[in-house]
Amino acid sequence: MGKLTDLHRYDDIQSHCFHIVFDLDDQNEIYQNIEGWCEEVFDEIPNFALGKAKAQEISYDSPRKAVRQAMKLMYNIKEIQEASSEYLVGEKKNDSEDKYLRRGEFGELILYYLLVKKFNKPQLISKLYFKDSFNAVVHGFDAVHFDPETKQLWLGESKFYKNKNSALNELAKDLTEHFNVKFFNQEFTIIKSRFKDLGIKDTEIENLIDPETKFLSKLVNINACFFALFDSKILETFSYNDGTDTISQEFLDKLKISVEQTRESFKEKIKDFKNTENLKIHLFLFPVQSKHQLVKKLHKKLKKEQS
Repeated sequence: MGKLTDLHRYDDIQSHCFHIVFDLDDQNEIYQNIEGWCEEVFDEIPNFALGKAKAQEISYDSPRKAVRQAMKLMYNIKEIQEASSEYLVGEKKNDSEDKYLRRGEFGELILYYLLVKKFNKPQLISKLYFKDSFNAVVHGFDAVHFDPETKQLWLGESKFYKNKNSALNELAKDLTEHFNVKFFNQEFTIIKSRFKDLGIKDTEIENLIDPETKFLSKLVNINACFFALFDSKILETFSYNDGTDTISQEFLDKLKISVEQTRESFKEKIKDFKNTENLKIHLFLFPVQSKHQLVKKLHKKLKKEQS
C-alpha cells in the first residue's frame, strides 16, 4: 500500500510526515525514487478521477478505457492546462513563488493517494467526474473521504508551496473559510444530491452530511486534513543505518523536531478558530527537494499519458 511513500506518524499531535522513499543506485548512492513514485501516484488516477466503482465499471471490458477517460478529465482541468503551458513550453527563467508554483495542480490527486494508500480511507465522491458530467464544481473540499468502520468523514485541503510557512498560512485560511456552518450547508447539500448518482447507500454517512444535522454533530465526526507539500533541506540529512535498510535515528530525531515545530507554528496560525476542540485537525506534511522540479515532472508525465 503506497510502497514508495514513507509515512512517519505523530498521532499524539495529530501530525504526519510523508516523503518519497530513498533507495540505493548502482553507484551505492542514496537517491529518492521519484520516477517510481510518480508511476505509483498516476496508477490511482482512474479511481481518483472517476471514483473506484465507476472506474471498475468502465474497466470491465477495457482497462485502458478507464485510464484514457480519467487522464482526459485530469488534462481538461483549466488550471492543469494553464500550468502545463507554463512548465513545459520552454524553460522558466527561475522558480520563484509565482502563481503557478503556488497552485496545487496535483494536490488533490496526491492527497487522495495518501488517504487511500496510507490511511485506508476510501473516497466518498469524485469531484472531477461530476464536474465533467454536470459542468459544475461538486464540492469545495480538495478531498472527501470516509471511514467505513467509524462512519467519520475525512475532509482535506491541499497546498503546494516552495515555502512551508506560506503553505501553512493558506491552509489556516482554508480552515476558517471552509469549516463553518454556511460552507458546510452549501457543500454538503451538493454532495448529498449526488448520492443517488453514485449509488451510495450508507444511512449513517448520509445523515451526517444532511444540512439539518447539527453543526456540532458534523464537527465531532470529521477529520480535517491539511496537506502541505513544500521545499525542505531536511531531506539532505536522510541516512540509513550502516548495513541495514533501517532509517537512522539521527534523521528520525531531526524529522520529529521539525514536525513538532511545524505543528506549533500551525497551532498559532489557527488560534482564532473557535472550534479546535470539536474538530480533529490533522497536519499532513510532505517535504520535497524541489517542488518546482517535481511538479514539472508530473506535468510532463500527464502530457505523455494524454498523448
